[in-house]
Amino acid sequence: MKVIIIGAGGQARVVYEILSLDRRVEIVAFIDSVFHGADEKIMGLPVLGDHSVISRLMKNGVKGAIIAIGDNKIRAERFTECSELGLELINAIAPTAHIAHSARIGKGVVIGTGATITTGAHVGNNVIINTGAIVEHEDNIEDHVHIGPGTVLAGRVTVKKRAFIGIGSVVKEYITIGENVTVGAGSVVLEDVPDNVVVAGSPARLLHSI
Repeated sequence: MKVIIIGAGGQARVVYEILSLDRRVEIVAFIDSVFHGADEKIMGLPVLGDHSVISRLMKNGVKGAIIAIGDNKIRAERFTECSELGLELINAIAPTAHIAHSARIGKGVVIGTGATITTGAHVGNNVIINTGAIVEHEDNIEDHVHIGPGTVLAGRVTVKKRAFIGIGSVVKEYITIGENVTVGAGSVVLEDVPDNVVVAGSPARLLHSI
């Protein structure tokens, strides 16, 4: 299948590396609203303009896409746009990731090198489970969430839509992380976190509302 990668930053490079190992996928180009000209390339592939070029690419046989943008709000918007255009949102799952047979994985998901998703976990659409992260048994990761590298979620944790959990954080079992929450890097979350706030520290404490 011919596919495009939406985004041209660091996350896009990670996604390219994963998809380049999948023989079922032919990566055609990167799409980004920040366009530096026709000569710009990543990994030898062109970086084209914004979403206005997608219809033309679809006429030339592109059928799939994946959103490779770290910012949850922007990633969610691009996911919706691509879905409405009729593109198939594909997954990029590193071959070294460990995923339990009973885990459920949505569409447009990125699962990085060495990540682990265990028994009964549910990962929604357009989620990033980054390098070495652990999503334990029966966790529920809702749509458009970003789990940072090395993060550990204990069992039966819920992470609601568009939440971001920073690198190396630890979340205690049965905890709920609210919508649009940012958990700072290296935090230890021992209590539920309400929607629309930023928390950080060990233990994690409220810094401010969003």
